[in-house]
Amino acid sequence: MKRFRFNLQRVLDYRETVEEKLLAELAAIQADYDREVAKLEEVIRSRELFKETMKEQLSGGSPEEIKQAYSYLQLLTTEVLAQEIRVSRIRQKKDSKTAEVVEASKQRKVLERLKEYKVSQHKREMEHQEQKFLDDIACIRFNRSADTGDCMVSGG
Repeated sequence: MKRFRFNLQRVLDYRETVEEKLLAELAAIQADYDREVAKLEEVIRSRELFKETMKEQLSGGSPEEIKQAYSYLQLLTTEVLAQEIRVSRIRQKKDSKTAEVVEASKQRKVLERLKEYKVSQHKREMEHQEQKFLDDIACIRFNRSADTGDCMVSGG
C-alpha cells in the first residue's frame, strides 16, 4: 500500500510555526497589558486614598498645605491619565495581535482540513485498489478451479 504524502506539508508546518510565534508574542503583550492595568489600578487607589486623607487632614489646614496637597493630587491625576493612555495603547496592540493570531489560525485550519480531505481521499483510493486486487485474485482462483480461462468482474 502506497504511503500518504501531503504535498503542502511544508506550508502547513510553516503556518503552524507562524501561529505559534504569534501566540508567544500575544502572550508577552498580554503580560505587559496585565502589568500596566495593575499599575493603573494602583495609581487610582493612591489618588483615591490621598483624596480621603486630604479631606480628613486639611479641613483646617494652612493655605500652603492645601496648595501642596492640591498639586500632589493634580500630579496623581496626571499619572492616572498617562497610565490610561499606556493601557489603551497596549490594548490596541493586543487587539491587533489577537486579530493576527485569529487569521493565522484560520489559514492553518484551512490547510489542516485540506490535509484531512486528502488523507480520506487517499484511504478511499487505497481501499478501492485493495478491493480490485482482491477481486483479481478471486477471479484467478475461480479460473483455476473452473479452468474456463474467462472471468467477468464488474467495476474494474
